[in-house]
Amino acid sequence: MPIIWYTTYNIILPQTHHSRKDELLSGTIETNPSENSNWRRHKNACPFYRERWFPGNDVAAGEPMYQVFCMKGTPPITLEEQERCLRSKTCCWRLAKKQQSAAQQAATEETPSPAH
Repeated sequence: MPIIWYTTYNIILPQTHHSRKDELLSGTIETNPSENSNWRRHKNACPFYRERWFPGNDVAAGEPMYQVFCMKGTPPITLEEQERCLRSKTCCWRLAKKQQSAAQQAATEETPSPAH
């Protein structure tokens, strides 16, 4: 079962269920977001970023405005991370950053130190 991510107040939080009315409410994913037309892909966003809106929810009562799903399992945690997801059109920025740092580390290890 995939992890569900909600956002309210411009903060993205992991799936939770609370009994307090002013806290986040959880839901379920019954269909894979990549196969469901209710999950939208943004034109300039990461190819793995999906979002669905809940226009009937009451945000003032703590109900989420929309739900975010990452098909690579690296969903945004902060608003800044979400902005990077929305601007990363060709690949997951986190995975690209991870690959880049691994390549830099490998290059550093392979570079011979000058002999004195």
